[in-house]
Amino acid sequence: MKDQTPLYALITGASTGLGKALAQECAQRGMNLILVSLPDENLKSLCEKLKKDFKIEVFCKETDLTDRQSVVEFAEWVTNNFAVNVLINNAGIGGTQRFTDSTIDYLDDMIQLNIRATTILTRLLLPELQKHRKAYLLNVSSLAAFSPVPYKTIYPATKAFIYHFTRGLEAELQDSNVQVCVLNPGPIMTNSDVSKRINSQSFYIKLSIMTPEEIAHIAIKKMFRGKSVIIPGFMSRLNAFLIRLLPEGIRIFVGTQIFKRENSKTQNHASTSNRSKQPAWKQPDQKTAAS
Repeated sequence: MKDQTPLYALITGASTGLGKALAQECAQRGMNLILVSLPDENLKSLCEKLKKDFKIEVFCKETDLTDRQSVVEFAEWVTNNFAVNVLINNAGIGGTQRFTDSTIDYLDDMIQLNIRATTILTRLLLPELQKHRKAYLLNVSSLAAFSPVPYKTIYPATKAFIYHFTRGLEAELQDSNVQVCVLNPGPIMTNSDVSKRINSQSFYIKLSIMTPEEIAHIAIKKMFRGKSVIIPGFMSRLNAFLIRLLPEGIRIFVGTQIFKRENSKTQNHASTSNRSKQPAWKQPDQKTAAS
């Protein structure tokens, strides 16, 4: 195997939050980028800024990865035009609301983006990754993957899928050139709306908060060091330990108390129907807050 030049890192959900921070972190390391997000999220502006600031090649693609055909077409565009040795599956959505208040579209978008898009994109781009001397696959899961979470229901289930999918794939590829790793962040501070929701929680939860930039720096550093499971921050690692230690019934009880309150406050700001009608990636802050 011989590396082609130039090589690119592909990052999904790259316009805001953690995805944007991951793009900036990779750019600072001199990596060429392919960034993807929904249309009308100022992705082109980000691409131009990264090109100018870091003197790298950056290509952007606006598409909806909740649509299966769009995922296939996007993967074909990438493999036909670029040499990719880093794939970061970051795109995903989440939120806090009672399951019976959720619309079918809201639930379906979450499943299609969080599970199907990541799975199909990984399958279609893995042969490209395997062409290179060394390649990396990073899937973004969540601390929520380690336990059922009432009032989030589907979100932790999708992130549990990502965690187990990635760990299984890592075992399959352990003798290959592809380093496979999964990122499990806790709560992420993005914008003022997320800040208000997180700041309404307990002091203990506030201690776990990290910025997207902090998480991105840890994620990329540990990815290149070959870390399989990346849990950024001491408090998040402590929480992961406690989650595994506590009986499931206690975890569910605590989660109910926390997120039932958050759901009530969310309902006071906007109706569930209005939020769920937004395109999948129009809710990135719900994802990061739910991590």
